[in-house]
Amino acid sequence: MPAKAVLLFVLVPLMLALTPFITSSAQTLDVTKAPSKKAYTLKINKGDYWIGGGLGLSGSVAPMGQYIGTAAQLSAKGGYHIIDKLSVGVSLTAGISISDKKSKGIYTRGISMLVGPIVQYMIPLSKTFFLAPIVGATWGPISVKSMTSQPGAPEEYVKIKGHAFCQLAGIGPFFEVIPEKASFGAQILVSSLQQTTTLHSNGSEIPGTKVKDNKSGPALNIEFRLHF
Repeated sequence: MPAKAVLLFVLVPLMLALTPFITSSAQTLDVTKAPSKKAYTLKINKGDYWIGGGLGLSGSVAPMGQYIGTAAQLSAKGGYHIIDKLSVGVSLTAGISISDKKSKGIYTRGISMLVGPIVQYMIPLSKTFFLAPIVGATWGPISVKSMTSQPGAPEEYVKIKGHAFCQLAGIGPFFEVIPEKASFGAQILVSSLQQTTTLHSNGSEIPGTKVKDNKSGPALNIEFRLHF
């Protein structure tokens, strides 16, 4: 695992662990005020759950060691609050990346389907405004149609298959847009992606063509959520 990813997954859980104590200290400045649960109406307390989905953009990794362009992703997420403001859940992300540079002899179209666990903590900054740190990891299959050839030469396409493992961590603002029921926001993420792929011909793997890729980069997700 890259050193950056190790550091990322040490610091962020530590931040999540310390956040309840920081917010608790701020709330004890005036003991005459109502409990913090009354300071917001969004359903993010123990026993509540949420589902949501969104659109994201991130750096895309093409096989064979190339880093090309960006990838669009559609995601579906859900979580259950095991304690007030802290939820555990699942993320399902379908992604597609397309780079069309045939004038330079390069074309790729990659499709992925990654699923895995997430942990999130909601930090109320006001009655309707929250910060939402999140960490997670997803895994799943990828399939790539690729072409590499010299400019002016006949185009030759190959099929590339494999799997990817993605670690992510980030934070972003969320706003309550429907009282008690819905929130909308964005999350700025840092992701670390590892891919293992092989060339295929006529449905069979070609021996000696395995390639491993490791890339890290930023990502942005825009999400809408319903809270129950």
